[in-house]
Amino acid sequence: MWGITIVSLCNVEYGEGGQVSPCGDVYSFGIVILELFTGLTPTEDMFRDGLTLQKHAENAFPGMLMNIVDPILVSDEEAHASTSQGPRNAMEDINKVMLSITKLALSCSKHAPTERISMRDAAAEMPRIRDTIL
Repeated sequence: MWGITIVSLCNVEYGEGGQVSPCGDVYSFGIVILELFTGLTPTEDMFRDGLTLQKHAENAFPGMLMNIVDPILVSDEEAHASTSQGPRNAMEDINKVMLSITKLALSCSKHAPTERISMRDAAAEMPRIRDTIL
C-alpha cells in the first residue's frame, strides 16, 4: 500500500519532467502526514473530479477537522488520555495536536513548490507540535 502511494506521489510531483528535489520531498512528507492522520490515501475512490487528499483536508481545516481524523486514532488517544486526565482535556489535546499537524501537512503539500515550507522547517516543527501537549 505505502509503496504504491509513494510512487503515485512521485509521479504527481516529478512525473512532469521535474527534477528530484527537497521541494518534492517535503510534498511527499506532507502527504504521508495526511495519510497517517486521516487513514486515507490519495488513491481512494472519493478523490476524483478535482478532489484530492489535500483539498479534503483544506476543506475541513480548521472547523471540521476532527470529522476527517482517522477514528481509530481518536478512540485510541481518548482511551489513553482519559486514564491520566479528564475526557474533555483529552479531546482538547487531540484537537490541538490535529490542528497543528494538519497545518504542517498542508504547508508541506502546497501545489506550487515555491509556496511550501522547507524540509528543515517541517522537521523543526515536529518537536514543537509534540511539546504543545507535554
